Amino acid sequence: MFGTFTSVILTVSMTLLWGTAGIAAAILPYASTNRSLTRKRTFLLWVAGAALLLSAVWYVTIILQCIKSGWLFVEGTVKTLIPLTLIPQGYIALTVLPRLKGLRDSGEEPPAQAALQAAAQPSVSLSFYAAALASGLSAHSFVFAQPVLPGPAEIAQRFVLVTLLLLVPAIFARRRYLKVMRGEALRRSLAARLLNVISAGILTAIVAIVILVSHVLAGVQASKLPEASDMMNHDWIDEGGGAATRMSGGSDHHPSHHANHQADTVEVAALTGNITDPADVTFEIVAQKKKVALASGAVIDAWTYNGEIAPELRVKQGDIVEVKLINQDIESGVTIHWHGYNVPNAMDGVPGMTQNVVKPGQSFVYKFRAEQEGTYWFHSHQQAAEQVVKGLFGILIVEPEQETETYDEQVTVINHRWKTDQGYRKAFGSRDEWQWKQVQLGKTVKLRIINAHNLSEKYLLQGTDFRIASIDGVRIQDPQPLSDQTAFRLGSGGRYDVVFTMPDRPVFLKLGEARNESNPGIVFYTDSPPEKPVLQAESAMFDPSDYGQPVVNAVTAASQFDREFLMILGNEMGFYNGMFHFLWTINGEVYPRVPTFVVQEGDLVKTTFVNKSLAEHPMHLHGHHMTVLKKNGEKVNTPWLTDTLNVMPGESYEVAFVADNPGMWMDHCHNLDHAATGMVLHLMYDHVRPSYEVGTRSGNLPD
Repeated sequence: MFGTFTSVILTVSMTLLWGTAGIAAAILPYASTNRSLTRKRTFLLWVAGAALLLSAVWYVTIILQCIKSGWLFVEGTVKTLIPLTLIPQGYIALTVLPRLKGLRDSGEEPPAQAALQAAAQPSVSLSFYAAALASGLSAHSFVFAQPVLPGPAEIAQRFVLVTLLLLVPAIFARRRYLKVMRGEALRRSLAARLLNVISAGILTAIVAIVILVSHVLAGVQASKLPEASDMMNHDWIDEGGGAATRMSGGSDHHPSHHANHQADTVEVAALTGNITDPADVTFEIVAQKKKVALASGAVIDAWTYNGEIAPELRVKQGDIVEVKLINQDIESGVTIHWHGYNVPNAMDGVPGMTQNVVKPGQSFVYKFRAEQEGTYWFHSHQQAAEQVVKGLFGILIVEPEQETETYDEQVTVINHRWKTDQGYRKAFGSRDEWQWKQVQLGKTVKLRIINAHNLSEKYLLQGTDFRIASIDGVRIQDPQPLSDQTAFRLGSGGRYDVVFTMPDRPVFLKLGEARNESNPGIVFYTDSPPEKPVLQAESAMFDPSDYGQPVVNAVTAASQFDREFLMILGNEMGFYNGMFHFLWTINGEVYPRVPTFVVQEGDLVKTTFVNKSLAEHPMHLHGHHMTVLKKNGEKVNTPWLTDTLNVMPGESYEVAFVADNPGMWMDHCHNLDHAATGMVLHLMYDHVRPSYEVGTRSGNLPD
């Protein structure tokens, strides 16, 4: 991110300098004396020199960013913005500036006609204008239109835009040059020059508006989502460089959209797993609207499961779990997605991909064997950016079949941000204020912490040393004690199990910064509660890449992978489904124009995340846990398993997984606002074919 902000500052400064130089070049032919011509020329040379120096600094910044972060962070810049800026700047440095230096004081009054003719050459002012436009487009691109994996059309697009915006200045420059060539005197009054500038500006603005309107109309039309589709991009099948699959037609099989004639394929709806045995535990969950009061008294208009905030389902490892979802009054429909739980594909709860949405008055039964122990949660995947925010989520706790450690107290903490009648408030469940809990001295406490907010959250646990026992439901081997001055951060959807032994003093769990008194927390005490929490700013941040013992599995033992995928996370301004948005992109595109990743069962698959955008992205792969292998190009000390990896701006990660859970799976940013505007793609097993459709026709609207 630092490189992006530096580039923005440099390119904006370059734009101002090159624009100033362009204006100075345009008024050179108006000089009435040699002294005036020399003064204007000297000013122009100084401004151009400063602009070239800033440009050189910018190019060095890009080289340093490439050395530090890697080619993928600068590839789009190098292919699109460097040529765009370098061509006019190179022409200025090699041709225009030497020509300007040759405009010597001839001693004649007025200036020699040859000097005025040289100054009036259209290429002089236009080259500076081109450099200014190129720098301005570069500044705009870094924030609003990041070039990611650009093709020839995208590279040419910016050159065409600069050319079109130079048409009007070119006409005025040529008229001025022809007058000088004919020996006609240019009108030197300030009013006359202002009139020229205003006229050129108005006409250029008209050209820009025409271009903008054309772009808007085309963008609105191209961005509209289809009324119905199977959620796959058949035109962009990415097989990760591995062996040809059925999807590419590289075998004797037809492509997937003809797959319903194949005897060796299976529909998503059939991927239920073995659920013939009766359920060991059953639940009924009713989705309904309800006003809920937080602990502070603030009221939220919530959408709930069973009329409460974050109901908890607790089962034993090995149980066959049956959950009946009933939709009472959520008009747009609901589902249940078991976040981080690797259920069979037909039970994953994604409308239009693994089931149809459950509309009011309807029900759906989820049934699966609870094979993974740990801390998980569930939420609706129908228009999740709205429904999860309003409260359609809950907690899933799977207790181990054989517990190797015992805990005297277990506290589940799920944090969220609520929109109340008094503004936004953060809370642990419905508790938006500090709460007090008495624990006996020496007792072992296990905190199951879940972040149900769209953004990452920082947590402080002070007053005792603690251990992080698991990440995303997976136990850490040999977790070492951490100081109470160590904070930890969870990305959206992530979970940590944190364990401590109660000391003879209070222990404070706090959401967010120590000085932020509005955020909730929990005070654990032995005999008498303290009057108020006492916290200090942390001195360290927990790093899962250097904690405990490395996970050992097929992925970490692999010397090579069957398929390797790349996901470059970027941003741009644009249209999504006909509406203007700040878009978050994958490989330069948004759903449904993103690639479909195709694997075969049993493949070892590696994915590289590269975040060159301006925001964090908690990347969540359904149906699988990912093993984290590298961070920023370096091997991590302790590879760990996760289902939701928070990738901060400027970071890159390499993760891998075994393709052992056949189906169609979402792979998306769990900042659900980002997913709602297209930061979603799909992982597809090549022998699986769709059973459902997504779109307004069916009402299946996942994000």
